[in-house]
Amino acid sequence: MADSSEIDAAVIAKLANDSTLSSLLPDGVYFGVAPSGRTAFVVVSLIIHEDEYVYEGRAYERALYLVKGVANDTSGVNMKAAAARIDVLLQDVPLTITGYTHMLTRREERIRYPETDSAEPDTIWQHRGGQYSVFASPS
Repeated sequence: MADSSEIDAAVIAKLANDSTLSSLLPDGVYFGVAPSGRTAFVVVSLIIHEDEYVYEGRAYERALYLVKGVANDTSGVNMKAAAARIDVLLQDVPLTITGYTHMLTRREERIRYPETDSAEPDTIWQHRGGQYSVFASPS
């Protein structure tokens, strides 16, 4: 049986292995939350996962991810360029997913918002990216 976490791993790998994105957000790509002390990074979070069935079993899976660049205002990151690069890497681009055949990846919504740091109120964090659906069929 296919392991759905391989879809997560494929999205992370696609982003983490891109030198352009790494130059824009040099502190790495993380699932869920970045480690303390990072100032310019990508976070990927699973929002929802759905299985679609046929009589013989699972036909395909749809995983909806929040994929966003995060940087504080003092980092000097061009967040517009970072979000655009995330889109170039994911929108309609094939993913290599162990145990699956990739069907489609599409952005569902754009994300852009500031956030005040609760520990340091003078620090503003910028979040920019999108929600992406990945459709994959177990091999």
